[in-house]
Amino acid sequence: MICLSLSNPCAAFENEKVQDEILAMGVGKIVQGNIAAGKSEAISDAMGKAMEEYLILRLGEAEMINNFERLVGEIFPTFREGIENFHILAENMTGEEYQVLIRVKVNTKVVDEKLRSSGLALEQAPQGRILFMVSEVQGAKSRYWWKGPESFSIMNQTEVVLYRIFQERGFMPIDHTFGIGDRPLSPELKSGELANSSALKWGKMLSADFVVTGQSVLQDDTSATLQLRVLSVKDNLVLGEGTETGLKDLNAEPGEGGGNLLERVANKLTDRLIPSILSLRTETAGETQHIQVTLKGMRSYRDFKDLQNFLKEDVPGVKSVQQSRMSQGVLSVDVDFAGSRDQLLHRLLSQEKLPLKLVLQSATETAIVLLVSQ
Repeated sequence: MICLSLSNPCAAFENEKVQDEILAMGVGKIVQGNIAAGKSEAISDAMGKAMEEYLILRLGEAEMINNFERLVGEIFPTFREGIENFHILAENMTGEEYQVLIRVKVNTKVVDEKLRSSGLALEQAPQGRILFMVSEVQGAKSRYWWKGPESFSIMNQTEVVLYRIFQERGFMPIDHTFGIGDRPLSPELKSGELANSSALKWGKMLSADFVVTGQSVLQDDTSATLQLRVLSVKDNLVLGEGTETGLKDLNAEPGEGGGNLLERVANKLTDRLIPSILSLRTETAGETQHIQVTLKGMRSYRDFKDLQNFLKEDVPGVKSVQQSRMSQGVLSVDVDFAGSRDQLLHRLLSQEKLPLKLVLQSATETAIVLLVSQ
């Protein structure tokens, strides 16, 4: 893709203003001699590229990566609404292709309003300070830095990979290698398998907003298993957890998957976990939604109690859960939740500790109907 910006590429950084005029080239196919259709296609291609360039400059790399699915689904399909006007600067025909060079004027008010209404942050502020407490097991050896934190060791390779991934997503990873001096530590803070409460204490000591705990098990270059849990220090909440395993693919092309085996596994798992942090960021304090959750196909009262406890204890943002209706195989509960219906649904279905397998049947603004899958 050829797309040149008239603005300084550094304009997306600091607080410089992103210019609203973009220079872009587009190409269209000339089919059965229809030059007009080829020119129209080329102009549309160039306008799409101009809008992509503007969004990259406006949002920055981290927001583009974190919200790519939303951008593709909600913003790109309606990009023409954000174009104020355009001018063709040059055009050319080569064989069966029509090429144009245009200058596009972006209607920044329209685009920014669409971005804000989709929940995207325009301020480019850091997502938060994040601390990694992930042990690394290779054979009989287990490495974790908090075992002797008075003089911290260098990061293990799992931490280095996570450091890079989260930094690219706009977070500020904490470098723990400086040590903590002579501060006394209780035995549970040095345990290889940290309890959530201990990890949260570490987060408070090192001024973290989030703590990522877990373990990676590496078998030479043949397999890698990564288990992670994400904690919010301020809210004392488990935001998400998951496990990912990868095996070396002998048939893979060189460099396929964006790096070595551990990097590919880490990228897959963090792609599932990072949205739980971003959804917490978008919640507004005090905005509690009253949402009715109906479950069809319940097998026993024990299933209901397990799910009720799961909602209360493992789904961030849930303030209360009250039974409202119960009949043969159908149960409804009223949930007070700090966030939107979509956030509740995402957190409910994405948690690996979910006691029942559920699938979505229907949803309105204030009600969700789920089926218990046998």
